Amino acid sequence: MKLIDYIHEGYNIVTSPRLGQRIKDAYPGVLVFTNRAFEGIPHGRLLVDNYYSGHPAVLSAEPFQDSFVVERFTNDFVGAEMVLPLTGEAGVRSMKLLEQSLKYLNNKQEPNLLEIKLKDTDSVPEVYYKGERLDELPKALVDISYHYRTTGEWPDDSANDINIEYYSTSNDKYLDKKIIGHKRDM
Repeated sequence: MKLIDYIHEGYNIVTSPRLGQRIKDAYPGVLVFTNRAFEGIPHGRLLVDNYYSGHPAVLSAEPFQDSFVVERFTNDFVGAEMVLPLTGEAGVRSMKLLEQSLKYLNNKQEPNLLEIKLKDTDSVPEVYYKGERLDELPKALVDISYHYRTTGEWPDDSANDINIEYYSTSNDKYLDKKIIGHKRDM
């Protein structure tokens, strides 16, 4: 499990002041205890940064917990990655991907099967299949067709036909065309 999973399961957290503040900023409802205030850790579930697992106040709180978990708060565990300063188009693209990821994690819902966004009749459509964008580099969208038809009075009497063709990357010596298709006959 990762830090975000423990947060969603309702764990209180013991960690460093700096990381504790970041967690509080992102998740205001989470109780975070740092080495500045270990006293008063409530009964419940407790996730402890390995660095603080031997602290006397933390050890004294362990018998009162329903669940007591010690983890190494590595970059991978907390969900942090090395951040390189990006400018221009790459920075904008990275921020959009980060926003989409955070939105998905916060909503904890399945992405739509297909989303097509078209700004005007002369623009290239933004195409998302199961939350994955298919029209942006390194992928290259070739063709998309979508057809909906109803044959009766009830929504169950309808069908969606989807066909998407794209290249998974434009960097390979030999291009590999991918095809996604859904067809339901009536």
